[in-house]
Amino acid sequence: MRGIYYLLSRYYVLIIFVLLEAFALQLVYQSHKYQEVKFVNTSNAISGRLLGYVNSFYTFINLGKNNQALVEENARLRQQLAYQPGYPGMDSLLPGQSETYRYTYIPARIVNNSINKNVNYITLDKGAKDGIVKGLGVISSNGVVGVITNVSDDFSLLMSVISIKSLVGVRHKNTNALGNLKWDGRNPFVLQVENMSKTLPIKKNDTIVTAGFSSIFPPDIVVAKVLTVKPEESTSFYEMDVMLTNNIATLSHVYIVKNKKKNQVDSLQMLMSNE
Repeated sequence: MRGIYYLLSRYYVLIIFVLLEAFALQLVYQSHKYQEVKFVNTSNAISGRLLGYVNSFYTFINLGKNNQALVEENARLRQQLAYQPGYPGMDSLLPGQSETYRYTYIPARIVNNSINKNVNYITLDKGAKDGIVKGLGVISSNGVVGVITNVSDDFSLLMSVISIKSLVGVRHKNTNALGNLKWDGRNPFVLQVENMSKTLPIKKNDTIVTAGFSSIFPPDIVVAKVLTVKPEESTSFYEMDVMLTNNIATLSHVYIVKNKKKNQVDSLQMLMSNE
C-alpha cells in the first residue's frame, strides 16, 4: 500500500496528464468524423497486426505436429503407390490401364456430422456440380468414412459407417479372410466384423482393410484394428469387435472416391443377382 501511495505521490502529474490527454483525444475523434475514421483505422491495423503475430506464434508452436501429420500422410501415399500393380513409366504416352488410374479422389469439407443416432449422416460441400453421384465411397487419410446416399447441386449426404444400415466388405490383412464391417448401434467407437471363420489365427490389434471386391472402395484401405475376438458358440465364426482407424467425430476433410469402372462392375453384379 505504501508503494502505491509513493508512486502516486511521485508521478501524479504525469498520470493526470495522460488521463487528460486521452480524454481530449476522445473528444476530438468523437466530434470530428475524419479523426474518428483515422483513429478506428489505426486501431484496426494495430489489433490486426497483433492478432497476426498471435496466430503466427500458435502456428509455429504446432509446426511439429502438422509436419508429423504430413510426413505420415506422405508415407502412406508412397506405400500405396508401391503396391499398385503395373504402374506405367513416366515416359509412357499410353493412357493408364492399371489399377493406379482406376480411382480418382475429390477432396471435400465436412459441413455437418453426427455420431449419436442409429443411422448417422455427414454433409459434404461437394455435389452434382462437382461430379458427385449416389453410391460413391468416402474415405479420409486414416480410413473408411461411408457412402454417398443423396446429392444436390452443391452438397452431398453420406451415410457413415457408424450406422446400423451400413455394411462394408472387409478382410483380415494377415490371412485375407473376408468379412463384413457393421455396427450394432451401441458404442459409436466400437464396430463389429462378422463372418470370419474361427479356424483362422486372428488376434487383438490385427489390421482390418477393405476387401476391394465392390465398386465403392479401393482395396487395402485400412479400416480398423481388432479389439476383441472370440469364437461364437453356435456358429463357425468369430465374434469380433474392432475400433476404426478413423475418428469420425473429429473429421473435417475427406476424399470422395470415384471408380472409373464403377458402372461396368455394377451392371455385371446386377445381371448376376437377376439370374
